[in-house]
Amino acid sequence: MHFEYPWVFLFVPFFLFCERKCPLRLDLLYFPHIDRIAKVAKNSSLMQAFKWMAWSGLIAALASPVMTKTFTPTHAMGRDMVLVIDASRSMDEGFSIVQSQNKFDTLKKILENFIAKRKHDRLGLIVFGEFAYIASPVTFDHDILKAMVPHLEVGMAGERTAIYDAVAMAANLLKNSEAKTKVAVLLTDGRNTAGKIPLQAAQKLLQQYGIRLYTIGVGRSHDYDPVTLKALAESTGGKFFSAADPKMLEEVYETIDKLEPSEVEQAPVIDTTYLYSYPLFIAAMSLLAYLFLLNRSEI
Repeated sequence: MHFEYPWVFLFVPFFLFCERKCPLRLDLLYFPHIDRIAKVAKNSSLMQAFKWMAWSGLIAALASPVMTKTFTPTHAMGRDMVLVIDASRSMDEGFSIVQSQNKFDTLKKILENFIAKRKHDRLGLIVFGEFAYIASPVTFDHDILKAMVPHLEVGMAGERTAIYDAVAMAANLLKNSEAKTKVAVLLTDGRNTAGKIPLQAAQKLLQQYGIRLYTIGVGRSHDYDPVTLKALAESTGGKFFSAADPKMLEEVYETIDKLEPSEVEQAPVIDTTYLYSYPLFIAAMSLLAYLFLLNRSEI
């Protein structure tokens, strides 16, 4: 606890000086029975105590006592990131003839680890196939996202691939974000074969709202369009990655994690509680007690 205006206490010696050196000039006051009141007030030690408690409380209130607490917010508005996941039927295949591990099941495990690392970011999730939908808006509640990932299934958004619709939806999800950095991470193993939004429109939305896009092509390179994915990412300041097997996919997400660091330096927040009401209350009660005793002495 401290006082905002400690210089107010300089009035204390001034009042002490006036109490001793500045006698009350009764002849300048016109008030019935002023002689009697002054005599009683001067002789009563209890009344003198209440008087000085009133003055002390008033001065303490004017000095504005405050209590401050400094803390660092749990969450920072540093980065909003949307994960855009292809769930079309082709994601049910293996990475290659050698790597027969299901692409979508592998992706889900990697996603869970990636989400766990993004402690200081708000994350959102868009799933797309023949159409795109928001599985989760951007949120700090990563536990909900991690619990949702195992329930994602291939084909849940249709059979074909609407890449540009999904990108446009990510842009609309982030357009009102107040975060310093807005990022979308698109993963697909196919070409755009569905949807209503053209590539140029999706690209323009990302640029308009200042969203950086990272694109990932998984599986065999001839299945997806690396040229378009690369051009789309680089037009927003992002990068394109290819992942031919589970290990490469995991490394891609680790690279993105390094390119977009989650840690955000937080300025401490100071919570200030003003306590002037307490000495002011003491001053008011002391003044009332002083006047009460003064009135009783007159009777």
